[in-house]
Parts: sequence; C-alpha cells; structure tokens
Amino acid sequence: MVKRLMLAKLGFVLLLGFSGTFFLGFASQETTEKQGTEKWSKRRLQKGEPSGEAHRTEDTTFETVAEDGENNEVDKAIKITVTLASREKKAKVSKIIESENRIELYKDRKIQVSSTCRKYGLGKFPRDPESEDEESSLYQKMGDTFPWPPEKSLMYQEPWHLLYCWIHKVASSSWSKVFFNLKGKQVPTSRLHEAAQQFSIPSIKLPSAISNSLLFTIVRHPFERLVSAYRDKFELSKKYAYVYTMYASKILGLKSLTDTQRVRRPTFSEFVDYLLRVPVQQFNDHWVPYWLHCHVCEMEYDIIGKMETIADDMEFIAERSGLAATNITLPWTNRRNSGDNISLKYFRDLSVDQVMGLYRIYKLDFEMFGYQVTPYVRRFSELVP
Repeated sequence: MVKRLMLAKLGFVLLLGFSGTFFLGFASQETTEKQGTEKWSKRRLQKGEPSGEAHRTEDTTFETVAEDGENNEVDKAIKITVTLASREKKAKVSKIIESENRIELYKDRKIQVSSTCRKYGLGKFPRDPESEDEESSLYQKMGDTFPWPPEKSLMYQEPWHLLYCWIHKVASSSWSKVFFNLKGKQVPTSRLHEAAQQFSIPSIKLPSAISNSLLFTIVRHPFERLVSAYRDKFELSKKYAYVYTMYASKILGLKSLTDTQRVRRPTFSEFVDYLLRVPVQQFNDHWVPYWLHCHVCEMEYDIIGKMETIADDMEFIAERSGLAATNITLPWTNRRNSGDNISLKYFRDLSVDQVMGLYRIYKLDFEMFGYQVTPYVRRFSELVP
C-alpha cells in the first residue's frame, strides 16, 4: 500500500513539473509579445481607437485521473488539471513572431535609407565641408533646390493615425480609395487624385503628426515606375489630359500647347531625353525621385513598403493601424507584379548614355531601397555596372 502511494505521488510530481515547464514556455512567449509591442509604442494607435481590443482566447483544460485499480477505497483518485494552449493562442504566438520578423525587416530598410543619406550628406545628416565628391555635391544640390515642402507629398488620416507619402504609380490610387472610404466617401476612380488635397496636412501640424502617427510609403523599382508613368501619361492618355498637354509639347519641342493635339505622341526615348535635359526640380510628381518626393532624409519612416512585398506590407499596416478590424477592402493583396518585363522592353530602345543618364538621376532611389540596375544595362557588354 505504501508503495502504491509513493508511485502515485511520484506521478503527481512529474505531471506538475510538465505543467510548470509548459507555463514557463508560454510566459516567455508572452514576454516576447509584450516586447514586440513596446518597440512600436511611441508611434502606434492605441487599441480601441477606433479598432477593437484583440479577441481574448480562453485556455483549454482537461482532467487527468490517476487511480489504483485494485483498491480505490484506499487510494483516492488524484485529479490534476493541466492547462494547454488553445489552437487560437498558438496561432496568436505564431503571428507575433511573424510580426517581429517584419519589424526587423522594416528596421533594415530604414537603416539602408539612413546610411545612404549619411553617405551623401543629405537632409538632416551632416555634410563634409571639405569633401570634393562630385556625386555628393550633385545630390546635395538636388535636395537644396527641390521646391516642395514635406507636407505637399503627405496624406493624413488623423482619426486613424495614418501619415502616408503618396507616390504616383506605386499603389497611390489604392491608398487614396482607402482614405476616402475611412471618411465614409465613395469616390469614382476619375476623382481619386483629389485625395492629396482632401487629406493634406498643414505644416504647423506636421511635427505632432509624425510623432503620433504611423508614417509610411510604398516604392517599386525606379525604372518600372518610370515606364508606368510614361505609358499612363503619354502612350495611353487622352491628348487633352492635363499632364499630356503640359509636357508633350516640352518633350517634342513644340512652340504651342495646342500643337500637341495635332502631332504624334512622344516616344519613350524622347521622354527620357527630356528628363536628361531638364533639372530635377522641374520634374512632375509622376517621375520625381522617391527620396526627394518623400523627404526620406528629413523624416524617419516607420514602414517602407515595396511593391514586391506589398501583400505582407499592407497586412502589417492594416494590423498595426486597426484597419484589419474594418470591412475596408485592400485591393492590392492579390496583385501580381509583371512590371519588370514590360519596362525592360521599353529600355531596349535606349542607348547606353540614356540608361546611365537616368541611373545617375535615380541612383539614390536604387541605393536607398535596394534595387539593381544590372538587368537594364546587361545588354551593353562593354559596360560594367
């Protein structure tokens, strides 16, 4: 009888040890969750404003009974309750880990941007007054003479703490639609461009908005975006459209704006020649470099998304801002990117001087956001990029 009691107690101790080890494991995971939240505490929407609290899951429990099969009257049943994680909680922990991995990715992207800004002495980063580097001087002059203030490129959704630098031809129409929907407005596609004005932010409110909002933007390969802008504004656009009328005459060297209605459309090569002969501060916002348009060397962005990872980036933004709790549709989540193949076809008509001239203009976009020019110069066998 004594022997049976000792065995029962030993089983009880072993099960308790298992339970304690299990709880310690989950305590560590919950600590990780808390730390992941604290990383973003300074610039994050408070839960419940306006999204709801995350659904809490109850622990799943079961009872294990250890009995003496020969003499139940002497050895009473020993009940042990072991708490195990539910599937929902395991999924939550997995999502926390995935979220922290995304945060590390966005940190790396931010470091790449700031390193490039520091390398060339741009924005808030110090310059070397004794430096004779021609490239640094070129890009510093671009930044100094760029006429747009930061707030011109930003859209602000104050109730949702969202501050977005729109970039044409990089999901800007989709975000404009989301911003209108959050305000309860249904706007036709032809009027989505009004979002930049509708959700503009006064310069006096900008410092506070940056401190209290999720500041983000989306980029893509600079040459893909350039080809997309050309096709949209000159190849496929109506000739009476504003951008076509204003810039086709300059590209073709026409004396009158009205002449654009009667003559042929500009070729991509002619469009590139125009970009190479005018200063960047005269560029339209459909083809101005990202780093200038979004003032990335002056403001620290929380999230820099990319078209190549847009589904994951948008899901992360939706979760962090509370958009995931709404019925707002995210139209880009099923996007398939084929822009690289299209843009390469257009670049086949360019000379090596044209391609390298464009690369010089957009070089910082390549460096800051991790894109390669190699596919666009590979056919020039004598060129080593």
